Amino acid sequence: MMRSKTFLLYAGLVVLFLALAIPGASAADTAKAGYITVGLAPVAQFDAHYAFTTIPTKVDFVDTSLGSKPMTWEWDFGDGVTSTEQNPSHTYLRRGTYTVKLTVKNAYGTSTAIKVDHISVGMPPRAAFVGSPTTGGAPMTVAFTDQSTGQVNQWTWDFGDGQGSNEQNPVHTYWTAGNYNVILTVSNEFGISDAMRNQYITVSGDLAAKFDTFPSSGKAPLTVRFTDRSTGSPAAWSWEFDDGITSNEQHPSHTFSTAGSYNVKLTITRGTETASTTQIVNVGGVPDAEFVGSPLQVNPNENVQFTDKSGHAPTAWSWDFGDTATSTVQNPSHSYQVKGIYTVALTARNENGKDTEIKKGYVNVGMPPKADFYPVATPYAMYSVPKTVQFIDQSTNMPTSWSWDFGDGATSTEQKPTHIYMKEGTYTVTLTAKNNFGSDTVIKKDLITVGGGAAVDFVADKTTVGVGRVVSFTDLSTSNPINWVWDFGDGTTGTGPNPDHVYRATGVYDVTLTASNPYETNTRTKNQYITVLSIPRADFVADRTKGGAPMAVAFTDKSLNAPTAWKWDFGDGASSTEQNPTHTYTTLGVYTVTLTASNKDGSDTTSKVNYISTTLSPVADFKANRQVGKAPFIVEFTDLSSNNPTSWSWDFGDGTSSTEQNPRHIYLHEGSYDVSLTVANQYGADSVYKTGTSAPSAAIVTTEGPASPVTESPAAVATGEAPAAKPTTQAPLSAAVPLLAAVIALIGAVLVSRK
Repeated sequence: MMRSKTFLLYAGLVVLFLALAIPGASAADTAKAGYITVGLAPVAQFDAHYAFTTIPTKVDFVDTSLGSKPMTWEWDFGDGVTSTEQNPSHTYLRRGTYTVKLTVKNAYGTSTAIKVDHISVGMPPRAAFVGSPTTGGAPMTVAFTDQSTGQVNQWTWDFGDGQGSNEQNPVHTYWTAGNYNVILTVSNEFGISDAMRNQYITVSGDLAAKFDTFPSSGKAPLTVRFTDRSTGSPAAWSWEFDDGITSNEQHPSHTFSTAGSYNVKLTITRGTETASTTQIVNVGGVPDAEFVGSPLQVNPNENVQFTDKSGHAPTAWSWDFGDTATSTVQNPSHSYQVKGIYTVALTARNENGKDTEIKKGYVNVGMPPKADFYPVATPYAMYSVPKTVQFIDQSTNMPTSWSWDFGDGATSTEQKPTHIYMKEGTYTVTLTAKNNFGSDTVIKKDLITVGGGAAVDFVADKTTVGVGRVVSFTDLSTSNPINWVWDFGDGTTGTGPNPDHVYRATGVYDVTLTASNPYETNTRTKNQYITVLSIPRADFVADRTKGGAPMAVAFTDKSLNAPTAWKWDFGDGASSTEQNPTHTYTTLGVYTVTLTASNKDGSDTTSKVNYISTTLSPVADFKANRQVGKAPFIVEFTDLSSNNPTSWSWDFGDGTSSTEQNPRHIYLHEGSYDVSLTVANQYGADSVYKTGTSAPSAAIVTTEGPASPVTESPAAVATGEAPAAKPTTQAPLSAAVPLLAAVIALIGAVLVSRK
């Protein structure tokens, strides 16, 4: 018999070696938290909640650490005070900025979380901001975002153009070209702070070419320095000096080698826009041809007096009046016989050379005007409100006056007016052009669209919500945007066309969407769009959900945001107004439980469908004598199922199973394991699946500045267990450790058996 026992022990040792040597299914190969946790260390993390920065200030700290229980907590609040509570409240008595540290310990390790300068009380804020965009053409709308730290009670903006704002995140339109300094001043009861960005906003006006020459005349060879004076922030320059030489410099110098009158041309470029201008450089005393005529609008056979204005002492003149007639008189008079628009040219000569001045469409003989025009609006402002449009007159036949009707009640008599449309709509524009011989009117229907059309727009699925509830936003823009920037009004932003957002404090919030495509960027703000109240968020749990009738169930209210009234519907015709009622189900069935929680701000209802079931079939349940330990780890499972099951099927989560009612199992590898039990009898079957809340070990986690809000995530579901966060599984120790422990244990057993 002794020999038989010894043989069995050695055989067991061989089997154990094989089990450890051959890779098998292990919870350590997964990333889920299990019901049985073997050697997982904690991860420290926490949140802090406080509403004001006055002195004194009470701060509620909430431990959100992960790891195996039991656990201890060591808090250092940064002001010399400590605590060992899990969720302490601490009152700061002195102004300052404090670094908070939390150290958590369990049987498997220690973890520390440090949040640097996390609490700021009694301190002035620190101003900071950004704007977008920072460059563009006039008018340019800029969305400014406050990024100040600390508690801010007041914001004062100086946009650099004489305008300002007291909003936290204002949107401002720059109407004229220039470089603008932006200043943000923030303050609270403890002080103020400024943030200034010099020449932060660059606004380009209309592109216009212009340059200076020095000298503009002289004897050959003549070196001339050209200075660009163009407006509209050109990006490129192209010079033509009229002698075959060119330049791409902004401020070139050029030497004219021979005498002559040179038409120097500058062309500037900004994106796809161009503008040009021409000036004459006179080299060597060549005449600079110039003339005027009066009157320029005449009837047939009415005289026009032409006067030579040429420089550099011409000695001969040659006129071409555009109707085949010519003259060599210095100041001739000419009458036109036929109606029309005539171009006049003068060539002036002296001993140094000649120069010609041509004035196209200079004289109008009996021709009424033909009205025409086109609008110009910067692409990015195409659908903005307000919208600035410049109108370019293209009327022919030399009109002398213009009358504009912009369709919104405004008018103008300028030739090229600029008009600001202040309201959304579609507008018809009318131009009447006149001269001495008549008038003409052109009407362009539905020419200008302001807002609407491809305007930015959005909608929220709800505009009045409770704290902590999700609001879903949907982009309604029709300009095919490819980029979206949302400002939810509570200091946070989002991207994408359809973001979800959780408001964590009561208040009324503006929401802004900036949407852009490759050609335009538009912004829309809906003021006081979202109202956040302290509406309860209904939730509850039951101490049991399955069992045989009659079954007493204790319900616990888990509603958030301080409800003051409760209404329960237990699904079997019974109800209650208690906060935490106990109800007995007396008949077999499956019941949906509903709770409505309410306070002065509103109510919320949650239903758990088929939450309670009473049945003759078994209701699975079990417990383990221990859930945390080091490998090899022996666990005794006890069946707690009700309604007399006749069969049991266990899955221990490590690839092994059992059909015993109360099995004993050894876990050979470190990790996290989910355990399930299925029980059955003649009326049916039921399963329970249990997972856990353990977490991996971690190094110290340090956070700079105030921590961002915690994002809610669905909790792991464990039948019969409270919802819990889902941590990462700790990597197992080397296989040699459990192997060595198992060998020692088995050798000891062999020696004992020989005695």
